[in-house]
Amino acid sequence: MGQETLDRDELSQGETELQSDAIRDQLRKDVASWREGRADVSARQATDLSVAVAKPVPAPRAKRVKPASAMAEPDAAKKKPFGMSYDGSSNADYINYMISRGAR
Repeated sequence: MGQETLDRDELSQGETELQSDAIRDQLRKDVASWREGRADVSARQATDLSVAVAKPVPAPRAKRVKPASAMAEPDAAKKKPFGMSYDGSSNADYINYMISRGAR
């Protein structure tokens, strides 16, 4: 009985080695085909890059045209939109008041 188990182990080891050899051979073939395909792609890319590429010339920029003012605006339209009032006095009166008080 001991001899039969040894024979089975040896047969299973032999089969395992055959399977592993077959897998290694298949992997070697796959790697070789991959390298060949990869070399073809890199060779094509190298030839593509060696050809000078003409860059397109950009079109000149269009200049912006300012619209002509139809009429000169009256002085009333140029008036400031907001003015500070100091208790009903003008800015000039307030400045004179602050100077008279000694403010810098």
